[in-house]
Amino acid sequence: LMLGLLSCTKDNDPAPNSNIEGLWVGTYAVDGYPNLGQQYFSYVIKADGTLVTDSKGSGKQNLCTGTWILNGTTVAFSYAVVYSQAGDEGIVQTSTATWDKASKLTGAYQNSNGDNSTGTFTLTKVN
Repeated sequence: LMLGLLSCTKDNDPAPNSNIEGLWVGTYAVDGYPNLGQQYFSYVIKADGTLVTDSKGSGKQNLCTGTWILNGTTVAFSYAVVYSQAGDEGIVQTSTATWDKASKLTGAYQNSNGDNSTGTFTLTKVN
């Protein structure tokens, strides 16, 4: 008599979104202005699908609120400027990033109104 045993292992990965939630800090660059170099950029990704961003372009702060959606390792973000030392309130930005499921988000952004600028960013998870 031969018995076959099947073993199932439970995937010990945490809930799909749990590692992406938190504070991400890094830099962004504007495609049309390479002379500006890398500028400060951060995301606070919240469990409820909302997002807060903080950036400093040429030393002027911009704060945004918005949403995020995760599909595999691709994250889509959409947010609007709610405070700006540069007078950019109301500009809406969309971005897409690749999440390496460890500690990096690498992506590109585009302003959907205002100056329609584009650029890239890299963020590292801090907390």
